[in-house]
Amino acid sequence: MIHRIEMPPMRARAGKILLATALVMVCSPFSSAHAKPPPKTPAAPEKQVDPIREEATAAFKEGTRLVGETKWAEALTSFERAQSLVPHAITLFNVGVCERALGRYTVARRTFTASLAEHESKRTVLPQRLEQDARAYLNEMANLLVRVQVTVKPEATSLAVDGRPLFLGEKKGEGGVALVIAGILPPGKGKTVPAATFDLEMDFGRHVLTFSRPGHSDVIIAKDFLAGRARPLNISLDELPATIEISADQPGAIVTLAGRDFGPVPVTIQRPAGSYSIVVEKKGFVTAQALLDVRAGEVSNYRAKLPVEKPAITKQWWFWTIAAGVVAGASVGAYFIANPQERASIGEGSLGWKVELP
Repeated sequence: MIHRIEMPPMRARAGKILLATALVMVCSPFSSAHAKPPPKTPAAPEKQVDPIREEATAAFKEGTRLVGETKWAEALTSFERAQSLVPHAITLFNVGVCERALGRYTVARRTFTASLAEHESKRTVLPQRLEQDARAYLNEMANLLVRVQVTVKPEATSLAVDGRPLFLGEKKGEGGVALVIAGILPPGKGKTVPAATFDLEMDFGRHVLTFSRPGHSDVIIAKDFLAGRARPLNISLDELPATIEISADQPGAIVTLAGRDFGPVPVTIQRPAGSYSIVVEKKGFVTAQALLDVRAGEVSNYRAKLPVEKPAITKQWWFWTIAAGVVAGASVGAYFIANPQERASIGEGSLGWKVELP
């Protein structure tokens, strides 16, 4: 016997949803309608109450009550609670009905598909009417979703839709391109898109798409999307400049970057990513040189150490005094070598010895 349930005035589609849910209320997975008739045996001792099943039953009943008040979000929470305690195809169906009523079509489609899969596995089953409704809802939602082809440069860019990462679809988009689905995963950071060109599927309505990649400026698109195939989106992210901060342990040192004079330290320079030669110099100090690799959007620091410059040996006074003596001695030796007949002994000295020159 099917009980009539009075529905408050609401738009036609929601009315259909409520009608379907009313049937579910009668066909509760916890009702006696789904229980197998007991065998004709002598009365057995009463079984203990299963607290988990009792809690699931209470959550399911609460969900049906909230549906009667068109409190879809609250009803969804109750049905999800019942499903987490005692999974059943009917409870999953009710979860999908609530998601559909809230306009969460990508999620509802997945839920109805899971409910039918559970039914077909024979683990738990849907009444025939609910099975038909589930398939009808899937056909309906196929026309309520938005599909847009997105091309993004550079590759390895992340995308979040409404603050949620994308779900990689099991099927491919048109032309065999990758398909990603918005609205299924919980809130979080964007995920890297699977290819430079892909199909994005989402609920119709207003969405915020955030494209991001390290070293590049974000691209944010807030737009209303109509159901069906939308116009393609071509996204290009601009590379951010690298920031180079140069300092030194000696004030007034002059900075040269890639051959260009940037004046005294400290200096902050912005340049495209790449490798740059740096020279930091000051009179009286040893010049510092370096080759710095910088990445787009990042800050690189270079602090030059300039030790005091030591004068060259040729600039020392004592160097030339010694050098002059060496030159003079070399001249005397050269004279005796050139004139061997005039060789003589070198002094006898106070000790009375002498050295004969060869």
